[in-house]
Amino acid sequence: MSGLSPESIQGLRSPLARVAEVHEALGSTQERARELARAGTPHGTLVVAEVQTGGRGRLGRPWGSPKGGLWMSLVLRPWFDASLASRITQTAAVGVAKALWEIGVEARIKWPNDLLAGGKKICGILAESSAENTTGPAKQRRLDYAILGVGMNANLDPAELGVPDREVTTIRSELGRAVNLLDLLRALLSNLEAELGRIGDFGAVLEEWRSLNCTLGEKVRVRRFGHTIEGRALDLSQEGALLLATQCGTVEVLEGDIEHLRHGGEG
Repeated sequence: MSGLSPESIQGLRSPLARVAEVHEALGSTQERARELARAGTPHGTLVVAEVQTGGRGRLGRPWGSPKGGLWMSLVLRPWFDASLASRITQTAAVGVAKALWEIGVEARIKWPNDLLAGGKKICGILAESSAENTTGPAKQRRLDYAILGVGMNANLDPAELGVPDREVTTIRSELGRAVNLLDLLRALLSNLEAELGRIGDFGAVLEEWRSLNCTLGEKVRVRRFGHTIEGRALDLSQEGALLLATQCGTVEVLEGDIEHLRHGGEG
């Protein structure tokens, strides 16, 4: 599988890949990682699939995952309490962006969880967490686990993803050559480990997020809870929510599907 095997992945000696599962085909790495987490698998369990047949992104959307991409989910047993779970997405986005820059792709972060190159999506992130087995006040609870999914358009052509080419790109398209998936995984795990390790210093993480983003300052449309809001993206809150300047004042958006409107209404 393009150089990816449990042995080669564990050979990276990453704390985020102490346990590795590699599948030729899998319905969803996120679902498999969730199963493993509930069964008690340790921090640093990595699930990778050559092909996902039922991959899902945010809001339950189908996520095309053909051969040639890097489709993976990580099981994390965070040391921080449940009140900080919302920070995982922005922190991971910084790590993934840095990994892409490291291999030569000039990636930008689109709030809340997409990575773009040349204005087109190259990677999606999906973070979820569970505190169901913890007790005590919400702000003093430890997370039982978190699952971090990363779907990277690597060695394939945009047409293979089943969406309009103007919306997506791939590492191969950006670099003009294929990338070694093991080297890509090494860069991802290294940068994710570094960024997640400083999630307590979230102000510093957000500063880097701001320097890597392509959303702030843009006019955007956010779809959430069945309705839309339009405004200019001003900044992020201390916990990573998007602050939007609208005709009715500043609105704090915790989640939603965002569309950049800088090109005549096209995101």
